[in-house]
Amino acid sequence: MKRYSDYKDIASTVRANYKIVVPTEEDRKELMEAFEHFHYADIDTENKAVNQLAHEYRDNLEDESTWNNIIVDPDLYRSLENRKGKSE
Repeated sequence: MKRYSDYKDIASTVRANYKIVVPTEEDRKELMEAFEHFHYADIDTENKAVNQLAHEYRDNLEDESTWNNIIVDPDLYRSLENRKGKSE
């Protein structure tokens, strides 16, 4: 398991690669609220991916240099919905 502490010096360049696609801004905000809850909960953020997910509540409304991986795209969401569980 990759640990956050293994990457502290290069944390900004070493990330789990993922995108979260949602159909509406409302869904995006709901997920951001959930991730904020995780962030302030008693979870093990030493796991690199857990740490990254726990910070998905942040976006550029908070700080212009901040971004998250939650994308609102109804068309892409619908196209991916038909591929549930399929990998290429």
